[in-house]
Amino acid sequence: LQAPDQPIKYGDVFDVTGELANHLVAPRDAVLLQSAEQKGGPAAVLQSAAALNARAGHVGKGQITEPAADAGATITEAELPAGRRVVTESVGAHVVVRLVTPVR
Repeated sequence: LQAPDQPIKYGDVFDVTGELANHLVAPRDAVLLQSAEQKGGPAAVLQSAAALNARAGHVGKGQITEPAADAGATITEAELPAGRRVVTESVGAHVVVRLVTPVR
């Protein structure tokens, strides 16, 4: 992958609005979200974007954005009556992805 001319922001990667959408994706943000996930998922996408931003010099390798540093990353799960579950991943107070999956 080539380093982008313009830095990658959360709004370029996820369907988010507000403050988080304009923050650059930083490497420690991806690490934080990955530590909350079990395997794969949106954190892998965030890690790729952060690596490109770091390679292009838009962010430092040890950098973290304010929303991620202040409030961290969380993953919540809720089971629905129809036998499915909703998994919500957030950075700070901002939902970055919501997935509906069958119960295993």
